[in-house]
Amino acid sequence: QEPYWFKVLAELLDSKNCFGWPDCAMSFSYSPQFFTHFPKYHAPHLKPGEEHKDPGDEIRVQCLSSCGAWLTEYNNCKRRIESRTDGKGDCKGQFEELAQCQDHCVAHEIFHHVK
Repeated sequence: QEPYWFKVLAELLDSKNCFGWPDCAMSFSYSPQFFTHFPKYHAPHLKPGEEHKDPGDEIRVQCLSSCGAWLTEYNNCKRRIESRTDGKGDCKGQFEELAQCQDHCVAHEIFHHVK
């Protein structure tokens, strides 16, 4: 048993009913080509051939200097692993600490470049 509102809605949406209008023609022409071409975006301060520089690239290099202790620890670990003959070990922990320190520094600096 269908509820009453379901029957009323089905009658309203019936293609023969058309909400009381004699024909169901659209009030605007429909074209399947609508919005298929988007213009290429150029930032207003850049020339058409010029590429945008990511400020994060420069900031990451600068932030390595503030994470010098982690960088030293990571480099020491790499030297220890390279000197081993059994091929065991990795420096994932030291790398993660270095990356976390660098990301923390970048997070504070990057928003100064957002307009």
